[in-house]
Amino acid sequence: GNGDDGNGVDSCYNYSSSSSTPSTSPTDSIPIGIPIISLLQRIQQFLSSIDLSFTIPENDNTTTNNAWAGKYEVVLPNISTLLGVQFGFMMAVVIGMVMATILYYTIIIIPTRNDDDDIGVNATKNDDTKKKRINNVMSTPNKTILGTTLLITTIYAPYLLINTLAVQHTSIRFVICCCFVLYLFRTLEALFGFVPLGATSSLGVYCTYFSLPFDMEFDTTTTSNNSSSSSLKQQPQPVKATTHDIWNGIRNMIKSVTYICILCSILSKYGYVPFGETNVGEFYEPIVVGDYLNGRHLGNCFAIALLFQQALATGDAVIGNAIQIFLGYKVKQSMRNPMLEATSPSDFWGRRWNLLVHSVMKRGVYKPVRKISCSPILASLAVFIASGLFHEWLVHAVLLYQRPSSSSSSNVLLGSNTAFFLWNFVVIVCEKLFLQTKMISSFGKRYLPSIVVPFCIIMTSLPVAHWFGNPYLKGGYFMDYEQCLILIRKV
Repeated sequence: GNGDDGNGVDSCYNYSSSSSTPSTSPTDSIPIGIPIISLLQRIQQFLSSIDLSFTIPENDNTTTNNAWAGKYEVVLPNISTLLGVQFGFMMAVVIGMVMATILYYTIIIIPTRNDDDDIGVNATKNDDTKKKRINNVMSTPNKTILGTTLLITTIYAPYLLINTLAVQHTSIRFVICCCFVLYLFRTLEALFGFVPLGATSSLGVYCTYFSLPFDMEFDTTTTSNNSSSSSLKQQPQPVKATTHDIWNGIRNMIKSVTYICILCSILSKYGYVPFGETNVGEFYEPIVVGDYLNGRHLGNCFAIALLFQQALATGDAVIGNAIQIFLGYKVKQSMRNPMLEATSPSDFWGRRWNLLVHSVMKRGVYKPVRKISCSPILASLAVFIASGLFHEWLVHAVLLYQRPSSSSSSNVLLGSNTAFFLWNFVVIVCEKLFLQTKMISSFGKRYLPSIVVPFCIIMTSLPVAHWFGNPYLKGGYFMDYEQCLILIRKV
């Protein structure tokens, strides 16, 4: 049912312009043994042989044609793709734990040779652990060298993993790279001293916080007893997930997976361009207002934006649910339906869209820049520039790096993601300058229906949303991503 003649194993590691045509033999690039490859092939062949098709009959009582009538097939996920995603994720997490351990013992706390060392932070003697809180104790040159080394590691380690595993499948690449984006900003927050206080209560907690893609919640009413040091003793502890939280997480995961499968089933039929091709130009071309406000173009942008929102919400639900079940930590929801519930551009980006990345960028970029510059506008600009740059890096690592020249990646352009985020910075500045006035604010609250407000908000960026989505659309990412899902297709 996957359209790969039962041999979908190599699709994880070798790209082809069509998901049904493997580019090379699986043994050419998969770094696993032949028996495992053979087993995966047999499992995939068995799943492909299962007939899950169904038929919606015509309605004989009506004279009009039923658009939904016909035969449908259920396409099951590609087993090798799912295993590849899990394996790539685990490899990234292992590297993240190593980085977290280095940061913990060199930046967060340091071992001391004797208890009488004065490190200038009002440390108390501790015969048991001989560890003391470090606040700007490490010399600036050493701290700079360590920080630069770790930051370079977060940038180049994904390329090393991609080369080592010979990964061509963009979904696997994306999962690997997303982990290192978090490591990049969590390293910055550690270097500048903005790590959440409770995250440093112990090595285990900090490794969990640093290496896993979730936003840890802390309870200020509880404190750590892992150290007799007064600075460490008063740290809040991570909130534990209750049975109610776990069941809510399971329901949210099922709902999110169902939504993304339905959405991809609909959009896949149209090549993820449901309203057809338009004449809108690229980000570096002159803006033609008529093309950017064309209804079909706006419809395509809305579909891709909604797909991104649901895909991120699904990943957040799946990983968050696993963390709550196996590690016991309560997970904050990262995506809060910004496309349909945002009340302002600031509400969209600051309180609803991908709050996990928002939080690490706030601590890793916004707070350090604002502390140095004392300018909230300059700090916000730094955040949007950093957003554009790390998305450009994602596009390069996921869609361009060592991809065959014959693939659709040849149509992917760099620069458009940065242009998109700079546009949104201008939108945020305009909101601060104009929309905060009493007259405009009261007009919006009094005369605009609540259902219209989110539409007005997304229209500030929807005409240029293709600047963000086009690299993934043209690079074939969505065609790879759908191999992780259950799809329903009309035959």
